[in-house]
Amino acid sequence: MRFKTTMKEGLLMWRGDSPMRPNSDFISLGLQEGALIFSYNLGSRIAAITVNGSFSDGRWHRVKAVRDGQSGKVTVDDYGARTGKSPGKMRQLNINGVLYIGGMKEITLHTNRQYLRGLVGCISHLTLSMDYHSSLVEDAADGKNINMCGTK
Repeated sequence: MRFKTTMKEGLLMWRGDSPMRPNSDFISLGLQEGALIFSYNLGSRIAAITVNGSFSDGRWHRVKAVRDGQSGKVTVDDYGARTGKSPGKMRQLNINGVLYIGGMKEITLHTNRQYLRGLVGCISHLTLSMDYHSSLVEDAADGKNINMCGTK
């Protein structure tokens, strides 16, 4: 996906149980204190892969996050790849929840306080599983406070 914002906090993507319990499976991508965090829980404990940088500069940034079993990898722009691994023996992500892009209702409850606010900014070019290009506005089941952003 691509994103731009001037805020140091905000949820980019979330999928998980609702409401969250302490050891619920989930996968997420977002900004926390200006760093980009790719995190997931396969049922043991949370794996969090952090890319430090200036991502709240109002410019477009490209992010690619991949999870394969316990291993995760995230790349933002030209900062290089960061990798991590989920603790424990679990390898599968067991979630049936909705995919949220940019935010959700009651975000603090649904993310177990990992995120306190949605993204104030723009998201574009969302691709899932390498080849599913989502039309963010047209494919949305619901949305609040959504406007069109320029992609330049």
